Amino acid sequence: MESDLLQEHCNIIKVGLIGKKNFLPEARQETLNVAFKGKSNSKWEISGSFESDLDGFRKFESLNELLYHSDAVIINDLFHAGFSELKHIIRHCKHVLILQPFPLSHDELFILNRHKEEAQVVVQMGFQHRFTDLFMAIREKKIIPRLIENSHFIRFKRKSTQLSLISDVLLEDIDLIMTKVNSDIKTIHATGVGVIYNDPDILNIRMEFQNACIANISGSKIAIKDIHKTRFYQNNSYYTLDHLHNRLKVFNSDEDDFWENVDESDALSGNIENYDKTDDSSILNREFESFINAINSKTTSKASLIDHLAIKFVAEKIYDQLEKNFVAKCS
Repeated sequence: MESDLLQEHCNIIKVGLIGKKNFLPEARQETLNVAFKGKSNSKWEISGSFESDLDGFRKFESLNELLYHSDAVIINDLFHAGFSELKHIIRHCKHVLILQPFPLSHDELFILNRHKEEAQVVVQMGFQHRFTDLFMAIREKKIIPRLIENSHFIRFKRKSTQLSLISDVLLEDIDLIMTKVNSDIKTIHATGVGVIYNDPDILNIRMEFQNACIANISGSKIAIKDIHKTRFYQNNSYYTLDHLHNRLKVFNSDEDDFWENVDESDALSGNIENYDKTDDSSILNREFESFINAINSKTTSKASLIDHLAIKFVAEKIYDQLEKNFVAKCS
């Protein structure tokens, strides 16, 4: 059932805002100011806000008042819309865009997805990496990997120890791998070591898929330097994706110099593609565009709830493994 307020004759979607922008990274705060400054464009207009510090908008006294005047909701932070509020919004047949990852369990996401299907609404999650030039380009590449090696190492800083290797670092890598393999997971094995604190500072994950592809994922938040690379090995060639430099190199085994390729030299690569680093403004605009287009066309967004559910399932399997295979810091 679609919202009665949706003005289909002119495709203008009334959007309500929930939460404070200061919980978002500073660059995205500024982008929000620019995006909402005009309060409307040819596809959507701001109906007002609830518990928000964004200026210049009508202030609703309650969540229900906002829902009455809106077709869709944009959630800025997690302190003003948890699981119960999100369920309430979806059950009122409102579309939802969440601007940052939600710390919801697999069971909670499953319940929300069931309500989403019943309400026939769009729920788009905070997967900013999906809207970068690099991710979108790789997603379209015809890569059929048999083996994947992923290394994501973060240079040690005192505050980096507060990061969760799984939730804050490796989720986008898992997402990219699952997108390219496009097969159900057969088994997951994970081991972790706590070097500085009693949580995993170093992780190794092995994922085996039903189509026989294997992905080895290594992560660290106490590395000497930043490294973030993904290698896709397939028949007769392999791709090296350098996330830090937004570069893709292709190496073909039918070339004479292939077996001399010990350092992945540019001279030995059959093809090199460089991508611009995508700024926060472009990413946020693409998120809005995907969200609004999915509503108007009644299709799934490019960062859907079901995608988040699949990745959360993998993350929880990894956590389960670490309960058995984690070696804590020795006191």
